Amino acid sequence: MKRCLMLDVDGVLINGRPEDGRSWATDIERDLGIPLEKLSSVFFAPHWEDIVSGRKNLLDTVEACLPLLAPGLTAIELIDYWFSRDSRIDESLLQECDELRRRDTHIFLATNQEHMRAEHLMERLELEKHVDGIIYSAKIGARKPQPAFFEAASRLSGFAPANILLVDDTKANVEAAVQAGWRAEHWFGNGSLLSLVDRAYEPAEEIPSRRVDQHQE
Repeated sequence: MKRCLMLDVDGVLINGRPEDGRSWATDIERDLGIPLEKLSSVFFAPHWEDIVSGRKNLLDTVEACLPLLAPGLTAIELIDYWFSRDSRIDESLLQECDELRRRDTHIFLATNQEHMRAEHLMERLELEKHVDGIIYSAKIGARKPQPAFFEAASRLSGFAPANILLVDDTKANVEAAVQAGWRAEHWFGNGSLLSLVDRAYEPAEEIPSRRVDQHQE
């Protein structure tokens, strides 16, 4: 069977700031003068759903919000701050991705993402060297766990749902993948991606979704 791994990004492959794994916005008030609560109420709460689903442009929306957030800042400066700090890559997972591809497993990033960061992930962080492509919500016009995301991802990948495995840290996404006919594994931390993929493609009578214990070696 040809295998296709759909790998989530944030919370699986990338986990926060490079130095400590904490949220990219942890020190944004100290660094840029933007309180976290204000960033949420002015930008994320009213606009993020439309941005990540491709209905609004990130750059234009940030620019429109800046007078209320940080009038002396440009949209590019804020976005660069965000992207550079939300970039701690799990290098061990990347190595396992490389090994899986050597074993003829196709790998796509399957992520709720807008256009600019999707490009940043692939080109600036060079994830394109380790995967076969990226399938993301703003391009599709639907986000996980919406059924339309899984339908489009299957079509774009060229793989039948039964041959696709989603690895994701969000339970609702895992459950939605199973409903779409995919295999799915809930990622909790330090498990082996190689072992997880091998288990997921065991015969059909095996349970399609299992918890990966955070303390598993």
